[in-house]
Parts: sequence; C-alpha cells; structure tokens
Amino acid sequence: MSKKVSRLICVCELLIAVIMYFAIAYHFDNDEVIVKILPNTDLEATLLRLSIYIIPGINIIAGVFGITFSTKGILCFAGVMEILGGIMTLYFKGISDFMNKMGILMIALGIVFIICVLISKEPQQDDHR
Repeated sequence: MSKKVSRLICVCELLIAVIMYFAIAYHFDNDEVIVKILPNTDLEATLLRLSIYIIPGINIIAGVFGITFSTKGILCFAGVMEILGGIMTLYFKGISDFMNKMGILMIALGIVFIICVLISKEPQQDDHR
C-alpha cells in the first residue's frame, strides 16, 4: 500500500513541477514584494531569479527519483529535496496565497513520501545470498 502511495506522490510531484513553473512566472510579474527584490544583485535576489528553474527542477528530480529508484536512501533524499523545494517556495511566496498553499503541499508530500518509504517492508534489491 505504501508503495502505491509513494508512486502517486511521485506523479503528483511531476504535475506540480509544471504548475509551479507557470505559477512562478506569473508571480514574478504580479507580486509587488517579488518585483521589488528582483532588481537587486544580492544572494536573495539571485536565488529568487533562479527559483523559476530550481523549484520545478526539484519537483522533477524528486518525482523521477521516486519512480526510478528503489533504494530507501535515495528515496528519502528525494523526499528531503521536495521538502526543501517547499521551504524555498514558502520563502519566496510574497503575498500570494497560491504560492503559500503550494509550498505547504510540497512539504506535506515530501513528509508523507519519506514516511511511506520508511514503512515499506520490501526486501533490499542488492541482497545476493
């Protein structure tokens, strides 16, 4: 059961990647908090400009890792990446309620994914006895 839930979460992460790309692009043009940060040259503004690639990229990597790999360590890493993507989304949410909800959703999916991976009772693939 937990394997099916984790596969569903991976598919959701891939869909979230597409949604987040367009949401962030819209967010750059219409959020006055974000528009004020963008012209700066500090680390925060650079991360903000790169977030249009980083946040969807994290979702794609986490989704593909979850579908492709079966090692618990790599799957937990994918869940942690999803949580970090959610934290980054919450940090750069500006005044957007949608970005706030997507950040919380990404963190929740990452936590549920890690829990599903850890409670999975499947044997290791590399046991050759």
